[in-house]
Amino acid sequence: MNNILIIDDEKQIREGLANYLRLLKTPFDQIYTASSGQETLTFFEKTSFSVALVDINLGDMNGLDLIDILSHRYPETRIVIISGFDDFEFARRAIKLNVYDYLLKPIPKSDLSRLMDTLAKEIDAKREKEYRQTDIIQKSKEYIETHYNDKNLSLNQIATRLFVSESYLSKQMKATLGKNFSDFLINLRIEKAKELLSEPELFYTVSQIANKVGYEDAHYFSRLFKKKTGYSPVQFRDEKLI
Repeated sequence: MNNILIIDDEKQIREGLANYLRLLKTPFDQIYTASSGQETLTFFEKTSFSVALVDINLGDMNGLDLIDILSHRYPETRIVIISGFDDFEFARRAIKLNVYDYLLKPIPKSDLSRLMDTLAKEIDAKREKEYRQTDIIQKSKEYIETHYNDKNLSLNQIATRLFVSESYLSKQMKATLGKNFSDFLINLRIEKAKELLSEPELFYTVSQIANKVGYEDAHYFSRLFKKKTGYSPVQFRDEKLI
């Protein structure tokens, strides 16, 4: 979810900003408010935020110190400073903290609207990218599950089919599935071989099963099978059919 947190010790300001944002078309699922640094940290422990609007002067904590904490603990959150001080030192430190934007109070509604438009485009682009990654991995899995018995199946073959680079697909598979292409394919092939070996009415030889799951060399398949299961194919079948 994309949430925004407005942090200001003045109730009128934080509630006014929240009410105005509720009238705008924003990319946020929920709009929260906090009156202090400690309340902010408590919110972050329970909820994720895409954006935080942070006042520099808070009752219990300097806003820049709070931003420093947030930027280290929650680097994915975009930080926007809202301040009544047009001070070079504040701006210099804000740049060092890599804040997303710096808005001066009183904040014109048009400036806030412009910021929301920019954030909406960025968040929508991120959602589209995440959806595309998920879609690519799902299509990759489906292709592997359909063509696992192809002896020439390769990562490059799938990447070409999906119009992405081989390195990109490799990284996404590792990040999403926790396995690289080779390990995913081997595990799938071993599982398919175990299914064939477990059926009492099937009398395929090890060589035939190896061939059916994508291996030309039965000896290599047998070594791989034992490495993954602790049994040779024959031992595995004997154990299952006893």
